[in-house]
Amino acid sequence: MAISLSEQLESDINEYLHKTFGTYFSSLDERFAADIKEDVINTSDFHHGSYNDDDISIAFQRVTLGRMGHPDWQIYHLCTDTEANTMKQNVKVNTPIHIRPASHEEAGLFYSQMKETEDAALGTVGHVRMDFGSSGKGFYHTWWPHNDDQFNTKEFKGELQEVVDALRADGPLKDLASMRSYCYRNGGGITEDGRCFGYIVETEHYRYCLRCTPSPGDYQGYLYCYDLRQQQMAQGKPVGRVTFADGSRMDYTDAQEYLRCIQEELPQHSVTGFRYETLTDDPVVRKQVDDILFDLYGEENPQSLADYENGSNRDMKMGGM
Repeated sequence: MAISLSEQLESDINEYLHKTFGTYFSSLDERFAADIKEDVINTSDFHHGSYNDDDISIAFQRVTLGRMGHPDWQIYHLCTDTEANTMKQNVKVNTPIHIRPASHEEAGLFYSQMKETEDAALGTVGHVRMDFGSSGKGFYHTWWPHNDDQFNTKEFKGELQEVVDALRADGPLKDLASMRSYCYRNGGGITEDGRCFGYIVETEHYRYCLRCTPSPGDYQGYLYCYDLRQQQMAQGKPVGRVTFADGSRMDYTDAQEYLRCIQEELPQHSVTGFRYETLTDDPVVRKQVDDILFDLYGEENPQSLADYENGSNRDMKMGGM
């Protein structure tokens, strides 16, 4: 009795895995082979009655990389419907975001800047290039760093994942059909020919600018990411910097905000790993920082303002703070 194309594909995948892993294959879970099969179906001409060995090999690599969960997104990964539904549930609880259509005046934010100085002034972290594959239902993406990748912190990576998950679950990144419908419903055209649309998500510290091109054969999405704090610093010299054990960092251009942060966070430094670095040469600010430190231990700063003005004292840095 003739077997179906689906059954033949399963047989070919099992043979490929046996050749790749040998006897070790017996310990691999069934979901691994199922993921490879789903990837081949979604990204080849399977529905037209054909696939080849290269389709299986590429699908194997893609699924393997996806399971690795590369932290910098420098991989291709196909999100299944099950994974997208899981994202959707998590997003509703953890990531309320607001998406707004861009104006024509903001169109430049959706493209790479030609000059490094402009990239630095905008605080560009990097951009993600995305497409839905030949089926229109896959999701492939590549990370492109900007500004020597120096703003790509652990804090940013976590938030970027949440924003993309939200856009995948309920927004224009669900699939090609959803993107096309979303763009036509919400406007946001940023090109004269009407092919590209722009949408902006802003959080406390970042701005995400999604350029959508809902057409087959193109890269359908470009997500440009900007650090709002870096933009602020580009407009003025930072006063101080604070960091935490989890890798998050904050640079302050406002002296009072910097002092307030130290006042609030210093008592918990042994738990949070809070550290500070005063960058300004302003003697008043430097003395106020040290006053806070001495006050924490019930002491009075023995140095006068004149000592700071003469440069004979620098801010105290307890524990490397």
